[in-house]
Amino acid sequence: MYQYEHSMTFDSQGQGGVYSANASTGSSNTNSTRQQHATVKRRNSIESDSSLELRGPMEVDGSVKSGGGVAFSGNFAVRDRIEAYGDISIVGDLRCSSRIKAYGNVKIDGSALCVDRVKIFGKLKVTGTFEVQGDVEVWGAITINGYLLTAYASITTVGDQSWYQTEQGEIVHGAKLIQRTNYEG
Repeated sequence: MYQYEHSMTFDSQGQGGVYSANASTGSSNTNSTRQQHATVKRRNSIESDSSLELRGPMEVDGSVKSGGGVAFSGNFAVRDRIEAYGDISIVGDLRCSSRIKAYGNVKIDGSALCVDRVKIFGKLKVTGTFEVQGDVEVWGAITINGYLLTAYASITTVGDQSWYQTEQGEIVHGAKLIQRTNYEG
């Protein structure tokens, strides 16, 4: 499943990584603070028939697919899509360069960026920031305890049990659509 691995270091949490042959801690004179580096694992695609529990920092060159749920803990960069037949849980920072599709709920504690479309067949709960540069479609409830940002796209909730609530803020440059199946107007 994993064909190769490289080392990458982060100077501080949430910033881009720097490739390094040596992932040791750096230090200068005694008066300056000591910089700590976390080794970032680099993987090809990750695929499993059952649930996945991933710990970062990690950079995935392909996609992440799970027959169950996926739990991301730490800093992640995924260059292709994320697909889970269960829940997706994000604790930390996630950047997905393609689309996200979940057949369960999605819970974000931290920040997540999706460059493409997001489709969720369960609920979406965001505590932090969720930036989507494509359309967002949620078949359950949307609860935002932070910020939801979209870039020239729409938010769609589908179903009679769907609702939308935001507490701190949102920027939506497209339509907000609530689609009911048993609406009598």
